[in-house]
Amino acid sequence: MATMHLRKCATTPSLICLVITLAGCAYRLPAIAPPSQELIRIVANAPEQYTVQVNTGTVREYDAPHDGRIKVGIPSYRPSCGVYLFNAIKVGGHVDPLNSWIVSVTHNGKTVRKQSLRVTQKSPTDEAGYHIVKTAHQLEARPI
Repeated sequence: MATMHLRKCATTPSLICLVITLAGCAYRLPAIAPPSQELIRIVANAPEQYTVQVNTGTVREYDAPHDGRIKVGIPSYRPSCGVYLFNAIKVGGHVDPLNSWIVSVTHNGKTVRKQSLRVTQKSPTDEAGYHIVKTAHQLEARPI
């Protein structure tokens, strides 16, 4: 009986180690995000005096019209792999490129607002679905 118990105690850790070794880590490659457009609205006293630059590895520049509404082109991209322990517990990876892509608003050659594209996407929208980006001048004019 004692040998049976001893054998069971020795087998259980061995099986656990075997399962952990075989399960290991899994890598998940997310699907490619197709090209899209982001709607941005510059809120300022004279929006037409502002320019928006979007740096996605390539810098694109957009002049703001009188209403401040701009359609910005977003190239396709693939987020990096996610690393999962036992294909269930996320332990690393999956860097979001939208956090490193930058939206800059300039006025007379001076940058007045700079934020990631992800922050821009999370900003409030107007009635037409444009993400509102307030300029530094607009923020200073607010009453406290």
